[in-house]
Amino acid sequence: MRRRDFLIDLTRYAALAAVVPNDWRVLHHPHFTDDPFALGVASGDPTPNRIVLWTRLAPKPLEPFGGMEGLRTTVDWEVAEDEGFTKIAKRGRATAAPELGYSVHVDVDGLDADRWYFYRFRSGQAETVVGRARTAPAAGAMRPLTLAVASCQHYEQGHYTAYTHMVREEIDAVAFLGDYIYESGPNHANPPSMRRPSR
Repeated sequence: MRRRDFLIDLTRYAALAAVVPNDWRVLHHPHFTDDPFALGVASGDPTPNRIVLWTRLAPKPLEPFGGMEGLRTTVDWEVAEDEGFTKIAKRGRATAAPELGYSVHVDVDGLDADRWYFYRFRSGQAETVVGRARTAPAAGAMRPLTLAVASCQHYEQGHYTAYTHMVREEIDAVAFLGDYIYESGPNHANPPSMRRPSR
């Protein structure tokens, strides 16, 4: 083989490896020195048979890419009928990629209508808090629906007493309408009260 042909082939293989998400380029057993799930979990977009789950790997949330080192990383997820996870309804594996800021969105289908489910994520030895999500009622079903609305949360101010109260209520869905964080910095004259709800 001529040297020129060898270098051309080598360049082609390197370019292919850079764009194709091969399994060998995914970190399956990561080790974290800090909690990679510091940003928590969320759920939303419910239908009668599905919900969307979210989390993000960010062991150092204020650093670029949340402190991740550039490798795609596997994240396992579980959805259960009970908070103790003795009755697993669905489970699977997703990949957290730098192109998506290491966010994970899981579209879970095949669920029962109008019922609560519990969910969690795991990567390496780290595990999230247990989240709670509810599917929408079946088409045509009529029943009372309790909604909560949050707007202009202004994270830097940190007044979360309303959220603590909200998680104690039996609310079917929460609609977030305003900004979570603003481009302006925090008001140091008014220190935040960073009490947050447990889930």
